[in-house]
Amino acid sequence: MFSNHTSFQESISKTGFLVSITTYVCFWFLDIVRPGFVSRYISVHIFLMCAILFGVWWATIIKEYTDRIRLQRVLLIVFGIGCALFVWSVGSVFGGWKIPLGFFGLFVPFL
Repeated sequence: MFSNHTSFQESISKTGFLVSITTYVCFWFLDIVRPGFVSRYISVHIFLMCAILFGVWWATIIKEYTDRIRLQRVLLIVFGIGCALFVWSVGSVFGGWKIPLGFFGLFVPFL
C-alpha cells in the first residue's frame, strides 16, 4: 500500500553517511575519554571525510526533501547568521569588502 521508492544509490549513500558519521562521533568520543585510544592507530577524521563524501552523494541523489520544512528554514537562518558573524569577525582581512562579504555570508546557506 505505502511503498517507498528509494533507489539503490540513495540507500547506499544514506547508509554510508549514517555509518560514517556515527563511527566518527563514537571514535572521537572514545579518543576524548582516553587520548590516543583511537588516534594512535587511525585518524578519526577519515570517517568525517567519508561522511562528507557520502553526504554530498546522498544530497545530489535526493529528488525532493519534504520532511521537517520548518526545521530546515530555521537551520538555514541560524547557519546564515553564523556565517555572517564569522565573516564579520575575521573582516579585517577583507578590508573594504567586509560589509558585502558579510551579507554574502548571510545568504550562503540558502544557496
